[in-house]
Amino acid sequence: MEEQIAKNLTEKEKNLYLRLEELGGNLEEINRVKKKYPMKITSYYLNLIKEKDDPIWLQSIPKKEELEDIFNIEDPLKEEEHTPVPYLVHKYPDRVLLLVSSLCAMYCRFCTRKRKVGKIKQIPMEDIFRAIDYIKNHHEVRDVVVSGGDPFMRPDGDIRTILDEVFSIRHLEIVRIGTRIPCIKPSRITDELIAILASYKPLYMNIHFNHPDEITEEVGLLCGKLADSGIMLGSQTVLLKGVNDSVVVMKELMHKLLGIRVKPYYIFQCDLVKGIDHFRTDIQTGIDIIKNLQGYTSGLCVPHYVIDGPGGKVPVSPQYIKDITPKEVLLGNYLDILYSYPVSKGQTNQIANKKVNRIGLAYNLRKLPGKGERSDKYIEYDEMNTIDAIRQAIMSDNYEVTLLEADELFIERLKDSEVDFVFNIAEGIHGESRESHVPAILEMFNIPYTGSGVLTQAITLNKSRKKEILSYHGIPTPRYQLFKSPNNKLRDDMAFPLIVKPDAEGSSAGITNSSLVHDPESLKKQVAFIFKHYNQNVLVEEFCSGREFTVALLGNKPLVLPIVEIDFSGLPPDLNKIDSYEVKWELEKPENNHKPLICPADIKTKLKNQIEKTAKNTFNVLGCRDFCRIDIRLDSNDVPHILDVNALPGLMPDPGSYSRFTYACYSYGLSYAQVILCIFYSALKRYNLLLPHGKKLYNDLF
Repeated sequence: MEEQIAKNLTEKEKNLYLRLEELGGNLEEINRVKKKYPMKITSYYLNLIKEKDDPIWLQSIPKKEELEDIFNIEDPLKEEEHTPVPYLVHKYPDRVLLLVSSLCAMYCRFCTRKRKVGKIKQIPMEDIFRAIDYIKNHHEVRDVVVSGGDPFMRPDGDIRTILDEVFSIRHLEIVRIGTRIPCIKPSRITDELIAILASYKPLYMNIHFNHPDEITEEVGLLCGKLADSGIMLGSQTVLLKGVNDSVVVMKELMHKLLGIRVKPYYIFQCDLVKGIDHFRTDIQTGIDIIKNLQGYTSGLCVPHYVIDGPGGKVPVSPQYIKDITPKEVLLGNYLDILYSYPVSKGQTNQIANKKVNRIGLAYNLRKLPGKGERSDKYIEYDEMNTIDAIRQAIMSDNYEVTLLEADELFIERLKDSEVDFVFNIAEGIHGESRESHVPAILEMFNIPYTGSGVLTQAITLNKSRKKEILSYHGIPTPRYQLFKSPNNKLRDDMAFPLIVKPDAEGSSAGITNSSLVHDPESLKKQVAFIFKHYNQNVLVEEFCSGREFTVALLGNKPLVLPIVEIDFSGLPPDLNKIDSYEVKWELEKPENNHKPLICPADIKTKLKNQIEKTAKNTFNVLGCRDFCRIDIRLDSNDVPHILDVNALPGLMPDPGSYSRFTYACYSYGLSYAQVILCIFYSALKRYNLLLPHGKKLYNDLF
């Protein structure tokens, strides 16, 4: 052991370091990390380590990756925002989290409250009593989770006092204790403590286990005693890369838990906590684990897989419902064998099983900017030739079409039209949520429509909110900073070159050749320009230097169309290699003879699969429907990063206009009428409306 590390250590700490050194640990690295994120491990748990970097080591011993996480944040669950009184979290309507201890027997390297670990003293009992008074005064609370830290870090007398107070509250129905101690220090749960706990009924205990090696003979005997005393036991597990991110390990863990009378309850996706990004798996890993537990072992072994966020837990599961029609639900079991479950009369919703006849086409007609308006003010709106081409395509399948311009008189036009379905391409007229206005009006009048819903349209127009969601789900997107004032300072972790964009514009509005900046002076100038001319927040993101692609998705499964590459090789030398306003709307005019698109893109299979998977995940995470276009650019390591998501992409019919979405459709072999009808049929199917004409085309594609 190095002298500088050994200096001033207690005998217990020296023994710990000697053991870690024997196992091959880098003591200098461990010491450096624990200065920011303290280390603590019980002797019992230390003895479970078989070798360096095994699953027990990874959970308990500091690693340098903890200091390299620049992606996540300190409090992603925003617990502080749901803390009406100290040491109580009230996030759900009928249940609260009561924090009775700030101490732990071990500092797990993946802790949700990593920001606080080892840095605060034990919670005073008087503060706990104040939190319990909150529960007494809130009769809507029926369920309390007693947690910490770890509740069993308090002496037995404190535990008895706390439970006496909690169980005296007459409107409480459920009391749970969340703990890790039976796993990491089973000797703490003495017969005397079990006797105390057994005197309170009903009492539930959720124990944190992550790996089969944690279920030792000693732990099994302890859990048997707890179960014999009448305490109902469940488990909570965090999905951790390198620890339990495989079906084999997770299945063994669940089997062993049932063997010691502990019911698997939750598998948590690893939280977005700063310092633990190296533990995070992708969501598909968790879905695959659940899919390979369901059916391949008993239902008792299948926990809920959830993502915990600021708004609470969100269940995530494999997609077993494959399709819903007015007559049946098409299901796929754990072997993906399909079978039909008939829908009884009266179970379909009020607009299902109807034939639609009169179709409304909601749109905004492009016009020239007025005096004092910026030149790209109406660039997202559609030309009359596009509107007419969509109308003709729908009419070709024997539907009646009514044009509904989505201006200030849209509601009156809609009410007078008597349409029973709307094909929506309207961009909206005012505000940063303008693309969601027409869908909101249609939902208010219970009129089904094509395309994404209100929330998705609002989010996908707002670049920063969209990136927050993508980041939360682990989908790569360039690092960014939102400027809410021209005077904001650039964060230290942001690196030039940078792209400067309006936060809520589409169609490259506000993204000019000057948007790519290489120094603070240019950044400040461009940010000021956006604030002045667009009157909104400014998104500044790191520039990805690789190739750029756009991916069109059709339907709701969805079908990924041939990938389009934006070819910058033919740009004049004075234009930056970005899909700017100058490139998209000026250089691409037919008279310039510039051919900017390559479709299908010339890419290797591995990259193609990676881009398609990223696009599909983005489509699903953001809740897109029927059709969508996703812009992607590779970073310097050829990793696809999401630049933007257009849930209302342009549908210009002329191939010479280089409308990205329709260009991909043409490359796939669809005619323009088929493109429009596929979007239309996809929406009809989603609403369980009849497809009297286009069923064959829909079935052939989807």
